[in-house]
Amino acid sequence: MLLNNEQIIEEIKREIKICIEMNENENTTTQNLWDTVKAVLRGKFIAIQAHLKKQEKSQLNHLTLHLKQLEKEEMKNPRVSRRKEIVKIRAEIN
Repeated sequence: MLLNNEQIIEEIKREIKICIEMNENENTTTQNLWDTVKAVLRGKFIAIQAHLKKQEKSQLNHLTLHLKQLEKEEMKNPRVSRRKEIVKIRAEIN
């Protein structure tokens, strides 16, 4: 959940502040300001979620490649420590 991350909460607060500062004036109604803030935040949440998903996918790919490499090494030269690491990485992936 995005709002469980303190860093994301602070980023959203900054975004709200900037949006209000840029759009609040005597000609802007409260309803228009609210609609603008909602639209900006919706876009911000989508961007943050996409970024986090991309990071997660990259990490998963990295773990998978590392796992394949370890499995190849394990087939050539079995070791208990390597086997433990393989089990650990599989658990992380799942």
